[in-house]
Amino acid sequence: MKHSLHLYGTLGPACASKEKIQAMFLAGMTGMRLNLSHSNLDDCEDWLQQYHEVSERMHIIPELLVDLQGPELRIGTLDTPLSLSSGDIVFLISEKSFQEKKENSDIFSRILNGKDEFFIIPCPEILFSYFDEEQEVRLNDGKIVLKISAPLESDIFCAEVIKGGELTSRKSIAIKDLTVPLPVLTKTDKENLKLLRKYHVTGVMLPFVRNADDLITLRKELMADNMDYIRIFAKIESIEGVEHLPSLLPFCDEIVIARGDLGNAIPLPKLPAVQKRISTTCLHAKKPFMVVTQMLASMEENPVPTRAEVTDIFQAVLDGASSLMLTGETAMGAYPEEAMKILSQTSEEALRFKY
Repeated sequence: MKHSLHLYGTLGPACASKEKIQAMFLAGMTGMRLNLSHSNLDDCEDWLQQYHEVSERMHIIPELLVDLQGPELRIGTLDTPLSLSSGDIVFLISEKSFQEKKENSDIFSRILNGKDEFFIIPCPEILFSYFDEEQEVRLNDGKIVLKISAPLESDIFCAEVIKGGELTSRKSIAIKDLTVPLPVLTKTDKENLKLLRKYHVTGVMLPFVRNADDLITLRKELMADNMDYIRIFAKIESIEGVEHLPSLLPFCDEIVIARGDLGNAIPLPKLPAVQKRISTTCLHAKKPFMVVTQMLASMEENPVPTRAEVTDIFQAVLDGASSLMLTGETAMGAYPEEAMKILSQTSEEALRFKY
């Protein structure tokens, strides 16, 4: 059965070889996403060259989506990954003054030279105007949770780990129940947009879309370089995006239900209802929508998915999704080809059941 869904993998170290890319195409993949939160297009030139070489050899016209940084907050660069456990003490320090603090701050010096083991996390400067005691801070799409205890300086806050995990560079950071105003496009985003034609990009994913103006800003940037043919994917990852959904529809080509950060913005038990509400709104407006995040998360480490995961895929197709996407499963996981095969086979079963 030939499916009518778009099935995307995410390009990353686990699948960047020609052999893996070909195997994923054969498994049912129709296109790939490149996450530019941690890199830029030129840094990924080798991966993209292999992707296009494989697709040309297989006579496939491939879709290539790039996921911009957008108005999203991320921690800075860590020297090594941090293994955080519940009860650990961490220090949140302004990324901008990080190096200066190392050399000139007495408090910083005491942190570094203390007898106990502490962890230091560089954070965007803008957050320090919003940090307050007892606030909950979520890292890496909510996988890690901190509670702020006290400020040591205006740009150094102490926090306790409530929910631990391994933290690596450039992961997302958010304060629970708080929206921080940010520009739509970063400097890096604008640089990457000018390279879209060079790398044959077909679509741009804008994170944390808040209102129609965000999408209009991106469209104007594309039109300025005569790239209005590139499709815009609006990622719904915040309460603001959900509330403004009807007004977003005329200004994008596809809505993305990005359940990672959306699940940080609302209580998790409410997430399925919000997903259903978004999908229903899109269906009534005949606007294509994509479902993404943790579709097959267990397959990052295991060759077989959970029953709940295949049911999630099946239900997303029944709800009318035009596209499904794998992220860490193919970018970093141990079984990228197998995950794509499960995604494809399960979606085909759903289409067969539906029609």
